[in-house]
Amino acid sequence: MVVWGSHVRKRFQLVITGGPGVGKHTSARLVAKKFPGSKMIDINKMAIANNAILDDGDDNFGLNIDVKKVRRLIDYEAKTHRNDLILLGHLAPYVVNPSKISMAIVLRRSPYELISVFRKRHYSPEKTRENIASEILGITLFDSLKSFGKAKLAEIDTTGETPLQTLDKIASLLQENSRPRFGYIDWLSLVIRNNDVQRFLEY
Repeated sequence: MVVWGSHVRKRFQLVITGGPGVGKHTSARLVAKKFPGSKMIDINKMAIANNAILDDGDDNFGLNIDVKKVRRLIDYEAKTHRNDLILLGHLAPYVVNPSKISMAIVLRRSPYELISVFRKRHYSPEKTRENIASEILGITLFDSLKSFGKAKLAEIDTTGETPLQTLDKIASLLQENSRPRFGYIDWLSLVIRNNDVQRFLEY
């Protein structure tokens, strides 16, 4: 149990996931700052630090990791860390034991906004196309739903939001001031309405 404000709340073990460019790292750092004593674990960095990398992967999807080894490392952290735990990364749906967490939050961002984000990151056209298609189709959300289930899953739209606005939404979920919900973000319908299917999705 952890004291928050004037009341006592349960310790949380939170997953923050989503595709590239949605604000995962910034949000996780702000959550860790807001909840003193919490520990943030970047799953990619954990895999690298513990020699759990099988190879460098490809340009679009990043590292290929030793899933079993990373799962064991995360399970150990979840068991031994006595304060709040924040597990960060797009690989979370594949390596985090759902029984060990209290909530999984999938951050989403409009494909139109991601274009400028990826341009600033100097992504190749192929890498940009692959990641935008994944966001439109909700791949991370679908995989998170399969891994963590409906009861523990929430999604947050970060489009046009400041990092602090996103933090407020995450904190509200953690403090049980709002119920987790998902399935309300539909980029595919937006793209279809704008006649941009061919622009973003090859078929």
